Amino acid sequence: MSSSNDREQRLDQLLTAYKAACPDPEAGANFMPTMWQRIEARRSPVLQWVTMSRRALVGALAVCLVLGGVMATALTNSQFYQSTYIEALDDDEVPEDLAAMHPVSMESSEAGGAAAEQK
Repeated sequence: MSSSNDREQRLDQLLTAYKAACPDPEAGANFMPTMWQRIEARRSPVLQWVTMSRRALVGALAVCLVLGGVMATALTNSQFYQSTYIEALDDDEVPEDLAAMHPVSMESSEAGGAAAEQK
């Protein structure tokens, strides 16, 4: 029993010495602002840069995951990637004014140019 009393007394002495060495801060009107000023003063620019780069990395990862999910759902639901080449050509609609879309061939322009030179 005496050893447990001795340990308790040593612990009490240690805690009393600790309390004397570290007094309680007085809580005034400027307690929190001054505490945050001291905390911000201890932060280094390198630590702030590392924190910002980690946040940017997490943001980029989130964007990649979202875009990957969007692309995965778009590719699985697309009929274009699920059909064969022949099916895609068969389903393709030909515009009605296809003749207006084709340029004049070189042979017809050369023949016209040669006829103009002979006159």
